Parts: sequence; C-alpha cells; structure tokens
Amino acid sequence: MYYSCMKININKFLKEKIDKVIVTNQKNIWAADLFNDACNYTDFFDESKINELVKQGLKEQEAMIDSFYDVYSLDRDDQETNEVINEYCTKRLKCLNANKYKNNEYTKRVKATGKYGPYSLRMIKYEPYQTFPYDEITVTSDYKEYSNIGYFKEPFSYLALCEGNNIWMSLNPNEIETMEPFIKDAKGNVLVLGLGMGYVPFMMANKPEVKHITIVEKDQNIINLFNKLLFPSFPFKNKIKIIHDDAINYYKNNKGFDYAFADLWHSPEDGLDLFIKLKAIDTGINCWLETSLIALLRRCMITLIEETLEGLDENAYKHAKTTTDKVINHYYQKTKNLVINNEDDLLNLLKEETLLNLIIE
Repeated sequence: MYYSCMKININKFLKEKIDKVIVTNQKNIWAADLFNDACNYTDFFDESKINELVKQGLKEQEAMIDSFYDVYSLDRDDQETNEVINEYCTKRLKCLNANKYKNNEYTKRVKATGKYGPYSLRMIKYEPYQTFPYDEITVTSDYKEYSNIGYFKEPFSYLALCEGNNIWMSLNPNEIETMEPFIKDAKGNVLVLGLGMGYVPFMMANKPEVKHITIVEKDQNIINLFNKLLFPSFPFKNKIKIIHDDAINYYKNNKGFDYAFADLWHSPEDGLDLFIKLKAIDTGINCWLETSLIALLRRCMITLIEETLEGLDENAYKHAKTTTDKVINHYYQKTKNLVINNEDDLLNLLKEETLLNLIIE
C-alpha cells in the first residue's frame, strides 16, 4: 500500500511519547535561541552588577542567571520558565580556566596578525562574564540538547580569521575543545578538508602517528594568507601539503586516506548542506560539529512528525526557502510509505543512522 504521507497510527501511549518529543524539541529551540542572543553581545552580563549580586550572597552563576532573567524580562514566577532556565542554563554554565587555552601549543607558537586580500588575522576579546559555547552540545537519550556555556572572569583574547567584521574561524575555547576528539583520533595519512588558520593540521602534525596531512582549500586568498603569516611558525612542515581545489569534488575522486576530517563551515546552520553532501560520498567521514548537525536533522524530522499530526498535505512540501526546509521536504518524500505503529517505530525514525540514511538516499 502507498500513502501520500507518513502514517501514524495514534494510540494513547504513542501520542504521549510523540507529545513529549515535540515539547522537548520546542524547549531545545527556545533555550538555544536564548543562548545565541546572549553570546552575541559583549555587554549582555554587566560585570559590576554580577559582582554586586555576589557581594549580596549569590553564587557567581546564580548572579548571571539573575541577570539573564532581567535582560529577557522573564517571569520569575512562571514554573515552566524556571524549569527550562534551571535545566538548560543554570546547570550548563561554567567558569573556565583561561590558562588551559593560553597554554595550547598553537596559541603559544603562532602569534601572527595581518592582512591578505579580503582576510585578516586579528585578536578578538571576550569581556569578563561574556558567555560563549565552549564545547559541542550534549544530546541525551531523550533528545534534550544542552549547550555547554562558558565564561571567564577576566578579559580573554584569542586569534581570529576575519573577512571584514565576519569571523570565519577563531582559536577560542569552542574551537579547541570541539577539535580535540578529531585530533586525538587522527593517524597515518590524513585528509583535512578546509584550511582556516591551520589549527587542526598543526596539532595533528605534532603527533608521531600522523605521517602526512593533505589539506584541501578552494580559496586561494586563504592559502596565501596561511603561507605568508601562519605556516612559517609551524613545526613539521614536511608533513603538510596544501591542494587548491573544491573539497567536495576532491573527496569524490580521492580516497585511500587513513583518516578524513572536514571543517568547511563556521556553524551547524550554514554547514548542513555541505555536511549532507559529504555524508552522501562517505558516511564515515569525520565532520566538525557533527553532533549539532545530526541534532538539526532530528529537529527537521520531529517538525515533519508534528506537521503530519496537524494534517499538512503535500502542498506544504513543494517549496523551500532554507536548508532545513529542504531537509524537511526531503524527509517528507522519503517517509511517504512509512507507518509508525508504536514507540519503537518512532525511536528508530529518530536514530542517527536513520536520519543520515534517509537524507543521503
């Protein structure tokens, strides 16, 4: 039998599970939007106000959350708001040790600033108590997405690659923490898609088990800036080769590497399309921010489930303005003949493997 859209055989228990998943998805989006706004402003948390609240007896994190309520005019008497803030904010906020990042090998060795073409290397600063994501999101078994948010008590400066006022890459705690697992796993003959400031190749080349690194970068200006300002400070230069090419085209035609890593985006939202293209070539490729990218795919699938229950028909999936719209439309086409009878069917649909397999088919 062929259905025009996903069929959900609703019963009490399945409806309760789906409702819980949808509510969790809504909370994830709400909390992430709050944090994204907070992290985009250097003066979101006022240092003097934080210190005054601490003097009055609040813990540092409590003082910051109190400011959070004030800036967003959140209702302190609303139980649901308090529960979300406590779970997604209070428990995830962490004061970081600046010395850990100042003592990073790349940070200690590479000090260059300057310009080449449209790009520049310059120092960016976090103000005291300015919040930022310091690591990948944490996703639980029930699909809650927790942002790991950090701050410093003192000003903290870090090197950034910029095009005008747009930051393309920066050596901040988030970059260092999220790159660490890939650096740790690299060995043998390594492929790196995307050059940036060369942080990952720098760290990988320091490992004896990494024999050679091929970097693919399509922007010649980035390559020129790297060769002029950054590469002279690199040890183990003989391990590194840069190829001027499109990463997707190169990877389609060049296999046989012991380890392949892709970093072609500066956020999950702008990287989703490239992530899908890379996974269509090789599901085993290691991608920066992969946990966040999979979470975006899951959000799209949950949206489709919600819209199916609302009775949306195929006319809603004919056009797309954004990448996530395209993903939802694609999932709609691929699940037309799918029947969800119980909780196991639902959980299987939301698995990472299912989400990837459906999007690359």
